[in-house]
Amino acid sequence: MARRKTARIDDTQRTLEVRSASATVGTMTAHVPHLLMLANRRQYTQARAYDFRIKAGLIDSNAEVIYEVFTLSNAWWVKRSIEMAKGVWLESTKEERALLGKNAATYNDFIISATTGAAGNFANLHSYIPASSGDDMTQSEVTADETLYEGTLVSDLSDDAGDTMGFTVLGEDVTGPGVFNIFDQYLLSRRITPDTDSRAGPYADLLEIDEDAMASLQQDGDLTPWDADAFPSPFVLQDVISIDQALPGGGQSIWSKTMTAPLGIVIVKARSNAGAEVNFTGNEKFLLEVKKGTYKGVHAPAYKALNGVLGK
Repeated sequence: MARRKTARIDDTQRTLEVRSASATVGTMTAHVPHLLMLANRRQYTQARAYDFRIKAGLIDSNAEVIYEVFTLSNAWWVKRSIEMAKGVWLESTKEERALLGKNAATYNDFIISATTGAAGNFANLHSYIPASSGDDMTQSEVTADETLYEGTLVSDLSDDAGDTMGFTVLGEDVTGPGVFNIFDQYLLSRRITPDTDSRAGPYADLLEIDEDAMASLQQDGDLTPWDADAFPSPFVLQDVISIDQALPGGGQSIWSKTMTAPLGIVIVKARSNAGAEVNFTGNEKFLLEVKKGTYKGVHAPAYKALNGVLGK
């Protein structure tokens, strides 16, 4: 007789209520691994691709509000840029990590920052306390003793000039202590400079050859059908969700599609129903649900580090 399999209790909180920390901006960044750590009190590393979906609940508004949801692109070059940066960090810190051994910080992680400009307003996680009497449910922000997601010089290295350098998905600054943009650095490793030839074709003056056709055959498609010298912006619009509190019953809030967020970076931007930029009120409740999986209860495949990047 087959042994009956014991049902396993799900021990991961994957639905996360997040709110904007500021009421003076209209863009909010949610770092999925950071929020999961706050909710579940165990480490979730950043260099993974987290699958999630999101919806807007109470928005404390009588008008329709639209929320744009952005993540890093799932394109191959984003993946390879992350893997190259991870490889550089692991190679550069190999001896230091070996010397520290068990004395390394327990929750140290390789972190690529997204902390400036529109990405600098971080989502707060909220939980609730039922009243001991009455029917109130009092919300409170879930706090941390330390977070590695709100600084720029995290997972920092020293360059040849002795300057401290971190990693970022935003603007690069290599003029002194600063940050490497992981996409610019990956592009430098595979720069393409196509050869061009202004001649119409071989023996064009000796044979009765259609020079225009020859030029077309030789030159049209000789260059890459994309910008070989620069990557596009790595952030893409993945979905748009809206809610209209003015409708009877407060309108209807629906889940977004399920999306993949490289590095767990999710950016939410608020707009009016006319498309104008508006600020968060600080009272909007967003539910961010991470897909169930085998990595500590969530679906988050890891990025593998590229080896031998620095020739070590």
